[in-house]
Amino acid sequence: MIQFHKYVAAGNDFILFNGWHENVELSREQIIALCDRRFGIGADGVLVLSPEKSADFRMQYFNADGSRGEMCGNGARSLVKFAASIHKVGMSGTFIADDGCHGYNINNGQVEVEILVNDSLHPWDIPKVSCGFIDTGVPHLIIPVENVAAESLDPLGEAMNNHSAHPHGTNVNIIERAPQTILIRTWERGVNMETLACGTGATAAAIYGHETWGLPWPVSLSFKGGDLNIDFRRNQYWLTGPTELVFKGHIALSKLYCK
Repeated sequence: MIQFHKYVAAGNDFILFNGWHENVELSREQIIALCDRRFGIGADGVLVLSPEKSADFRMQYFNADGSRGEMCGNGARSLVKFAASIHKVGMSGTFIADDGCHGYNINNGQVEVEILVNDSLHPWDIPKVSCGFIDTGVPHLIIPVENVAAESLDPLGEAMNNHSAHPHGTNVNIIERAPQTILIRTWERGVNMETLACGTGATAAAIYGHETWGLPWPVSLSFKGGDLNIDFRRNQYWLTGPTELVFKGHIALSKLYCK
């Protein structure tokens, strides 16, 4: 039996494992089974907390389809909150993800993490003119629309993820400008469906909103699962939003329903 913690961050949900004192190794089949919403715990992804000599901790992230993810913004915020709850981190510091070293801060229970953006926003005329493309730890396509609620996102996301213009796949965000926020929906590569929020997608959309629409920092974004905020300070992008422990328990990996 192994202990797990289930966290939710603006509707993004994650299964967290503590690999601080023992190595947590999960097969692709086990990750898929853990994330299954009928036979498993159910989640958008799996996170493992591990010690790291060059930072406060290392984050390993796995998508619901079992693939390794370079970065997950809401997952990172959840892992920081979990690490704080077991006294492995302080109120600020750094952690290592597959895409590099990130900063974090905890203020009044709210967790913000630094999103690394080593790219610039590119004009991207697929599937239509005025789209944008940027890597915010993972690739994101931004598509402005008139009404986000009216769009059929899952088939659009599937088509763009498999398009020849995206040889490594892509996350797909549709956005609508509103008076005080950006309305947004995200199709996530690796989950392969729409999720209720996405931190790296929020960052990509905020950059688009700032550079294309002239929105000032910080930028607020409204997802189905809740609101996220992106700020730009000292040449760094910071993601803030809710994240909460939902429940914890133990599970026998050997008894998972692995197809």
